Amino acid sequence: MAPKKTNIKIKRSKFNLYNKKKSKARRALRIIITIVVVCGLGVLGYGLGKPIIKYLQDNNSSRQESDTSALLSSIINSELMSSTADEMSSTNSTSETSEPVPLPHISEKIYFLSDSAVSSESSLATELAKAKSEGCSVAAVTVKDTTGFMLYKTNIADVKDTEVVSGTLSASQIASLISKEGLVPAARINTLMDRLSPPYVDGSYRITAEQGGGSWHDNKPEKGGKLWLSPFKTQTAQYIGDITSELSAAGFKHIICANTRYPAFHTVDITTYLTDLPLTDSAKRAQALWNVVSSAKSSAEKNGAELWLEMSGTSLIAESKNCTDAELVWDKTQLKTIKIAVNYDLTSSTPGITDTSDASSSTGVSGSPDYNRAKDFAVKAKSVLNDAQFAVRLPQTLTGSALDDVKKAFSEADITIL
Repeated sequence: MAPKKTNIKIKRSKFNLYNKKKSKARRALRIIITIVVVCGLGVLGYGLGKPIIKYLQDNNSSRQESDTSALLSSIINSELMSSTADEMSSTNSTSETSEPVPLPHISEKIYFLSDSAVSSESSLATELAKAKSEGCSVAAVTVKDTTGFMLYKTNIADVKDTEVVSGTLSASQIASLISKEGLVPAARINTLMDRLSPPYVDGSYRITAEQGGGSWHDNKPEKGGKLWLSPFKTQTAQYIGDITSELSAAGFKHIICANTRYPAFHTVDITTYLTDLPLTDSAKRAQALWNVVSSAKSSAEKNGAELWLEMSGTSLIAESKNCTDAELVWDKTQLKTIKIAVNYDLTSSTPGITDTSDASSSTGVSGSPDYNRAKDFAVKAKSVLNDAQFAVRLPQTLTGSALDDVKKAFSEADITIL
């Protein structure tokens, strides 16, 4: 056993002595080896990176240079060499998810009753029976029409005892009758299209003092010109908010705002009669409209109701949305906070929509004119509305095979039909 111990000690002594004598040489050798390894990894990285870059360029030309640099860095970095495959998988996954994300699905099936539905309990009962037969879960009644009449018996101060009120049923009575039929009550109000523009609200457009003052009409009064409510006035937002507050407190779970838009101004209106308003500033125009919507939204939500916006489909996909209810889409941020009911009011003459049976639509599908028109509209509407939640409301004039084709197109596009 003794000789073995002696041999072990001699070997260790030689090893330690060698380290002492050759320490500088070893350090130099380590530096050289490190340089060789780094260079080798660089060559390897380039060899792997080049085909990967070509692959990414061929399959996704829109990838940014920063993404490519990050990929190469992960390959060259020796600590991540073992996870290179995972990095490539992650990159491909990012490329694949660049496709548009499907919009949140709206589950409500809303039946829009006629404007005369709330004229009496019997009329309402008849309309509600139709809603139930259609399998809808929500019944929407118009409680403020395009003229400005309140189709229900309101209790809003300065309004309840005026000629503006034409209804005999209170908001709570209407909501209760709808609920008793097992349906969710929804109230539809026309906001800025208000031909009466009650004087006590004082929300109409006013001609500048330099032009004589007075209320502005969308045409000469003798030619049937009408008043409108101006979104630039705080009184207007307050008025719509008061209506929404009363309706939501009465039991309506959805409030639908329609005709939240500007009148079709003529050039002379903007340059002469209404020069005190920022009608040439698109951002301020949109903000004024959203002020009205925000007032209605906050009033509805404080009573647990949800606000919807109603828009014209034709206006939504039009190149110019000025003076339409689609002008609201310019504020993409606020658009995401609300649900939208789009009226599918397209015709064969709607610009930019494919409707010929022998031509492929923009989605690459060829079918009947009605199918192609709806399919193209679905693509354009999603593009304009971006991440907003929306559903379409079909006209009652659409029947038979045309109705079936339109429903098929929207079903394939995963868009709810109200």
